Amino acid sequence: MKLIRGYLNIRPYDSAKTGELVADWARSAARTKEALADIINVTLEHLVKEQYELPGFSTLERLCRSARAEVNNTYYDQLCGYLNAEGKQLVAQVLRSSSGPSGFGWSTLKNEPKRPTPRNIHAYITYLEWLTSLQESLPTDLGLPPVKHRQFINEAKALDYAELMKLKANKRVALVIVLIRHQYAQTLDRAAEIVIKILQKMDRTAEKQLEQYLAHHQKQTDRLIAVLSGTVKVYMDRPASIAAFDPILGKDGKEILHMCEQYMAYAGNNYLPFMVPLFKKQRATLFRTIEILNLASATEDKDLLKAFQFILKHRNRRTEYLCILSDPDSPSSKNILNIRWIRDKWWKLVTGKSTRTATVTHVNKLCFELCVFDRIAEELSTGDLFIPYSETFDDYREQMITWEEYEAGLEAYCEEVGLVAGDAAFTAALRTAMEDSCLKADQRFPEDELVRIEKGKLVIGKPKPDEVPPEIEALSNLLRERLEKINLLDMIINVEKWLDLNRLFAPLSGNESRVDDPLLRFVLAVFCYGTNIGPTETARSVKGITRKQVAWLNLKRTTEERLDKAIAKVNNAYKKYHLINCWGSGNSVSADGKLWDLYEDNLLSEYHLRYGSYGGIAYYHVSDTYIALFSRFIPCGVYEAIYILDGLLNDESDFNPDTVHGDTQAQSTPVFGLAYLLGIKLMPRIRNIKDLVFYKPDRKMVLLHIQSLFSDPIRWDLIQTHYPDMMRTAMSVKAGKITASTILRRFGTKNRKNKLYFAFRELGRVVRTMFLLEYVTDLDLRKTIQAATCKSEEFNEFARWLFFANGGKISANLKHEQSKIIKYNHLLANFAILYNVNAMTEIFNQLKQEGHDIKREHMTGFSPYRTDHYGRLGSFELNLSKKVKEMAFDLEIE
Repeated sequence: MKLIRGYLNIRPYDSAKTGELVADWARSAARTKEALADIINVTLEHLVKEQYELPGFSTLERLCRSARAEVNNTYYDQLCGYLNAEGKQLVAQVLRSSSGPSGFGWSTLKNEPKRPTPRNIHAYITYLEWLTSLQESLPTDLGLPPVKHRQFINEAKALDYAELMKLKANKRVALVIVLIRHQYAQTLDRAAEIVIKILQKMDRTAEKQLEQYLAHHQKQTDRLIAVLSGTVKVYMDRPASIAAFDPILGKDGKEILHMCEQYMAYAGNNYLPFMVPLFKKQRATLFRTIEILNLASATEDKDLLKAFQFILKHRNRRTEYLCILSDPDSPSSKNILNIRWIRDKWWKLVTGKSTRTATVTHVNKLCFELCVFDRIAEELSTGDLFIPYSETFDDYREQMITWEEYEAGLEAYCEEVGLVAGDAAFTAALRTAMEDSCLKADQRFPEDELVRIEKGKLVIGKPKPDEVPPEIEALSNLLRERLEKINLLDMIINVEKWLDLNRLFAPLSGNESRVDDPLLRFVLAVFCYGTNIGPTETARSVKGITRKQVAWLNLKRTTEERLDKAIAKVNNAYKKYHLINCWGSGNSVSADGKLWDLYEDNLLSEYHLRYGSYGGIAYYHVSDTYIALFSRFIPCGVYEAIYILDGLLNDESDFNPDTVHGDTQAQSTPVFGLAYLLGIKLMPRIRNIKDLVFYKPDRKMVLLHIQSLFSDPIRWDLIQTHYPDMMRTAMSVKAGKITASTILRRFGTKNRKNKLYFAFRELGRVVRTMFLLEYVTDLDLRKTIQAATCKSEEFNEFARWLFFANGGKISANLKHEQSKIIKYNHLLANFAILYNVNAMTEIFNQLKQEGHDIKREHMTGFSPYRTDHYGRLGSFELNLSKKVKEMAFDLEIE
């Protein structure tokens, strides 16, 4: 041993001296990491670097586990130390019982909002007020690393009251504190969403009422037109006496005048007056909710917040109009409010003035309140207003990298994503690229017979579909015959034995006891939640198991992050198959959403007009090799394009795509701009291309064939001026400080205060115009995009086929449970795709050995979305001891 150590220059491991060093390294790693394997890996790296002999694994595991427990215990004590006497009393009340003496306790701490009815909203605001009283005793920053913060939240959510009370006192209190802060942030977000939804619903209802009003009052409108026509004729005859108007107006002059004023109030499709009666019913709720949100401004413009404080001060006054003068009795008095932020559509309704130049001293109380609330909802969405301590609606600027980090990392970042560094150089290079793109497209335009310009509008014809070789149909029949019939449960067992995914679902806490059947529980969870059959029906369908065994893993050990890791591991195995190279390179994905039915009684559930039902959108990123890389559950009614970049940036698999295809909704110019700065190629499928605008790099540019397509020139000064802000935003997204969807959500409206929006829009106009020029002059590109988006739609149908039970309706009402169910189904779909590719590879190899001539173009015509051989229904026999064949990756492709 001495000779070997001397030869390798390795120091012996000493349990006293070296053991203390290992403990120090482990403690250092445990401050920012939670998984025991990660902590062990760090200590191994230190041992190798310092040239120490490695101890036995059990010794290393024991030291690292002890270090993690010690560090976590320090964090528990730190959190407990934040509480003053009042805070300790409030936490004690939460811990007194599951429901609490006042109806609020550990169980109710995990509340989520139900459908926004008046009763539910009132109960939820009461809950928010209770949370506010709890969190006021906590510091602004809990001082926890992000990994630890997320770990403690997951642990807290998984514990019921009985399990919580079994923990040590300091850990019990610490988990309550972390969950209070987390739930407070979540509740603030959802309260803001309730405000936005209330106003959106009022807006939609008012529009419908205007349509009904115009339809029901058509006869009245005809009468007014007749009166006007007769009056004009009499006037043109220049009557000597006003009595000449009597045959037309008669004694109904006042009534006709009232009808005219009423009609003019709604002229130009002005539905806002219909919102006022609707607002009266929601007025108290809106005041109560917005007051507790404690809004703050992200800009120097505080006029809207001053207006809210003004209406808050006078909300109980019984008057139709409010004076906005500092001293109503003084003729030289000035307005205490700046109301120039009021939009034109609101101006007359609020002020009673027809022109914006008129002097305004009073405002209509109800209309002004409604106008303020409507603008608050808009500015919360754009980020001009934010809610301290919330997550979605917090000040996104605080999540950006610092300007020092920006300056230090700019050149390296630009080199990584292939951009030119520096505002002037970047703008000049982009301008040159756009000019070249225009000239190239102009030269290629006449070559494509399917594209033409009619009356200045672009028209693109559909290409003839490619003929399917007869060999593919014959191969398809052979494939169908040879695919072994298998039920879904056995398919899950096969894939799990290949990949051993149950190891990813270890105990959330080191204090939890291990279970004897982790493989069984994981298989049951994927089958139960991936098919939507539910724990009770699973226990009936699978012999020898109980409902508790089925539900346990999902309740105690499953998080969205762990499901994402399991999905990534499946995808990494899938990438090893040679067959998938016939279908795509793996460098691109297509993004598309699919409506999933939900029960109406939750905030995420929104009525979707196109589908005619309540639900949420499962948004998938599907690789060009058919497997889904990323999934996310989002509400109906949101602009899906804001989530299109998240899938590429959050993907943990080995695919690393750099191109994303999307449907028509992916055409927003800010999305194009941000994607370009992130090094992502955005290539959506284009519908109604004739309605899209092409922009010129220079007004003076003259093109021979496509000149009529272009309109305004690009404002290069905007791009150059705001280059640092845009690059800092992109670098922050790339660094994981903030998500792309958080940024893009702020660019939903053309807000006058959001200068960054206009800069990204201008950059997006450049990038989108270059893409459109390539799209209209490259038939192969159009075919590629069409094929990619079709794969997304096919995956949606495949996932829906697997989610067959209970009519495909998600029964869970908790938001995080709904998201987990979508990811379970995504995982199950990827299981089935992986199994199919393995089976297809084996069959193709068999056919080749039998003398069949199978080439690449033949295999290209197939997909792994095959369901004929799967059994979804029946009584299943669970056999975990069954041996499975090894995975067959190799396939000779000619």
